[in-house]
Order: sequence, then structure tokens, then C-alpha cells
Amino acid sequence: IKRCEEIKAGVGVKKPSAEGVLTPEEVIKELPPELSGVVLMEKPDIKWEDIGGLREAKKLLMEAVVWPMMRPEIFKGPREPWKGILLFGPPGCGKTLLARAVAGQCKATFFNVSEAAIMSKWLGESEKNVRTLFEVARKAAPSVIFIDEVDSILTVRGGDEIGGERRVKTQFLIELDGVRSCREEVVVIGATNRPWDLDPAIVRRFERRIYIPLPDLEAREEIFRIHLRGVELADDVDLRELAELTVGYSGSDIRLVCREAAMEPVREMIEEKGLPKGEIEIRPIRKEDFVKALRKIKPVVKPSDVRRYLEWAERYGET
Repeated sequence: IKRCEEIKAGVGVKKPSAEGVLTPEEVIKELPPELSGVVLMEKPDIKWEDIGGLREAKKLLMEAVVWPMMRPEIFKGPREPWKGILLFGPPGCGKTLLARAVAGQCKATFFNVSEAAIMSKWLGESEKNVRTLFEVARKAAPSVIFIDEVDSILTVRGGDEIGGERRVKTQFLIELDGVRSCREEVVVIGATNRPWDLDPAIVRRFERRIYIPLPDLEAREEIFRIHLRGVELADDVDLRELAELTVGYSGSDIRLVCREAAMEPVREMIEEKGLPKGEIEIRPIRKEDFVKALRKIKPVVKPSDVRRYLEWAERYGET
């Protein structure tokens, strides 16, 4: 009776924020210590124009996540937004960048989840972490739960698994089903380089599967332009020509090529004059610097890997 009177008086009762939604600070207090680092307090400073190419993927993420969170009254009934989105494709093609751009675009609490944050050596703690994560995400709605390298947690279930791993996967399946049926604006985005390792039940719960391919010619030229911002280029540098020379390179590979080419003038200056003091004047990056960089940096993704992604995309996802 005494406790009922205290509740009526508001003693010991957590008061929500002015908008009726938990703030990021309140979300962290709700989470256990091992999960407190999954919430991004500040929105990532990544915009759509900072990601070269991937226009179709950007469009799909806008209509699946950003628009429904900006104008939820429009997306009801048959227009109900997707609750589970899977980004799959070769490594280094922008899956994590897309998720961070989504976090920067929409006014939502962003949970960046990894296997290290979820798994625990104590019996029952891992399942509890999963359950708590989704409970707090529903309280903090609108929210986005991003699971990077989702295949590290939710692989195909087998008979050789220990009990804890299987229980964590089962708990994820239950929570993903709960997200699909709940009214709160909670979206789960998973990213993986190995979609064929995912459990079929998990694949079914990711309703929208988006293939993130290697960049095409236009995208490669755009990626070169993005990563060469703020540096001076010589007149003999043609970004279109560089894009034609980097067939099969991922966005991450092109970034490494740009970094390696940008270091060539610095190496040349130090070898000739030593490490200078005071003001430094560095020559522009020439075409020969990119040629040297391309000899050192080779593409990571093999054509056989691309064929395997395309086969999986034709079977489960969207090309």
C-alpha cells in the first residue's frame, strides 16, 4: 500500500523526457554497463554525398528508414515501413558507411551493436543483453539497431554448438519477430560480407535485402573525387582514367590508393631535403604517383567472390 501511494506521488518513478521519449543519456542509464557503449551520443557527420555511387541503395534506405521516421503518419497500413534490412556484399563497399549516414539523416537513437558487446561468458547474460537491448530500443523509439558483421552472431544453427550460442540466436529470432509486430518505430539493419553463413530463419526476418556491389565506373570516379578533397592534383591527373584503371577495386581499395599516392610527394621531399622545419610546400600529386600506388595496392575481392554474391542476391535479395 505504501509503495502504491509512492507511485501515485511520483516517488522513485522515472520521468520521461519532455517529448515522452528517452534521451540518449537516459538510454545509457537503462542499459547494462557492457552495452552502454552501443549508443551513439553524437550523430555521425556522414552525408549521402560522402558515399560514392550506390544510388539505388541510398534510395531504398531513404524510403525504408529515413522517410518513415521523418513523417510516420504517411507510412501506415500497406505503406508500413520495413522493420529488418540486410546489407550484404563484398567487403569495403560502403555498408557501414550507409548505416552511419542513415544515423546522421534521421532523428533516431542509433544503437551500434557488435558481437563483443552482446556475448558474455556468464550463463544467461548474453540472452539478457539481447532482450535488454531491444526493450530499451523500443522505449527510445524512433531508434535504429545496427548489427555490423551480423554473420558473426547469427550463423546457421548446428548440432555442434554450445548451449549459450544457440540460446542467443533464439533470443534474436524472438526479438526480431517482436520488432516486426510492435508499433514503435524500431528498425534493425544488419551488414555482412558472408550472407550465405546466415541462418535461414534470420534471413527471413530481414524483410528487405539490399546488395551492395563493387563500384562501377561512375562510382569509382566519384570515390576518387571524395578521397582527394583538399589535396592539389597535377594537370596530368585524370580521375576518369584512374576510374577505368581500377576495375574490380572496392571503395576501401580506392581509398588506400589515394592515401598511397598522396604520400609519394612527402616521401620525395623528405628523401631530398630531410624532414623540414617551419612552413612546408608539397608538390601536387602527379599521375606517376597513382601508377606507383596501383602497383602496390591490388583489389581484395576476386571475380569468383562477386559471382557468389550475385547468385545469393538472385536467390534471396535485390540486385
